[in-house]
Amino acid sequence: MLKILVTSAVLALALCGCSKKEDAEMAKFKESAAKAADSAKDAASHAGNAAKEAAQDAGSQIKESVVEAKDAADKAGQKAKEKTKKAVNDAADKAKEAVK
Repeated sequence: MLKILVTSAVLALALCGCSKKEDAEMAKFKESAAKAADSAKDAASHAGNAAKEAAQDAGSQIKESVVEAKDAADKAGQKAKEKTKKAVNDAADKAKEAVK
């Protein structure tokens, strides 16, 4: 009878020990899963921020290119006006000489 009682007590203690070990492992697993989920959220957030920054950079570069093209067009237009004005003045001077 004592042997059965001791065996039962040892068995009960062993089962309790295994149960606590499984609980500890389950807690570690849950913590690991939570960390993995947080890491995935952070990675998605960083990817979204990187995409947003890249789009802003591209927009800035396009804007700069447009400004540069506008400036170049303005300069070309100004040169064309100057050449036209010079040609008109030269033609007027030649016409004046021809009349004299």
